[in-house]
Amino acid sequence: MKTALIAAGGQIDILQFREQAEAVKRQGGLLIAADRGLEAFQAAGLAPDAAVGDFDSVAPAVLAAFSADPRIRFERHRPEKNQSDTELAFFIAREAGAKKVILMGVTGTRLDHVLSNIHLLVEGRDQGLDCCLLDAHNRIRLAKSPMVFRREECPYPYISFIPLSAEVEDITLKGFKYPLTAHHMILGRECSLCVSNELAGGEGILTFASGLLLAVESRD
Repeated sequence: MKTALIAAGGQIDILQFREQAEAVKRQGGLLIAADRGLEAFQAAGLAPDAAVGDFDSVAPAVLAAFSADPRIRFERHRPEKNQSDTELAFFIAREAGAKKVILMGVTGTRLDHVLSNIHLLVEGRDQGLDCCLLDAHNRIRLAKSPMVFRREECPYPYISFIPLSAEVEDITLKGFKYPLTAHHMILGRECSLCVSNELAGGEGILTFASGLLLAVESRD
């Protein structure tokens, strides 16, 4: 499965980013900078395969250094555009044949950007891509049914389930500290019911009948 890692301009733990980027390259994957994500590559001592955006928020010296590298595919766009820089990077990943997309630098203080980037998970699902948002504290995915969480594969002690659609039907949690059976979740009601759950043992299983559901795994 070809993987693309996209670095955007939000908060990035550089050590985590370098580890993820090097793993993707070893597997023959693709590294993409979305606008100020170039600065994450510069800080990590790495070069992307492609860079896209209007580059209005990139430090001039960083932009000059990377744009002079003929090995990097640069796509420049006007600031007045219908897509965010991260979404443009997402299109490049899809066109390159990626089946898995890791989005980093897509969380931080700009909540409008965070929410927009979370909705890219739905777009990815519709295009047959396996996508996740990753930062130093969280891994965010669009849940599937069934979805299995194994302790040895999950470094995050807390697991939350948050609806993206108006309703999510028949949510069942087995193997969790707080189990649930055939619960009908309505957006905006019982908002805390599926927040900060934990595995009771070595494995937990989520199932649901319909709707869009986020799985948020957190360290703290």
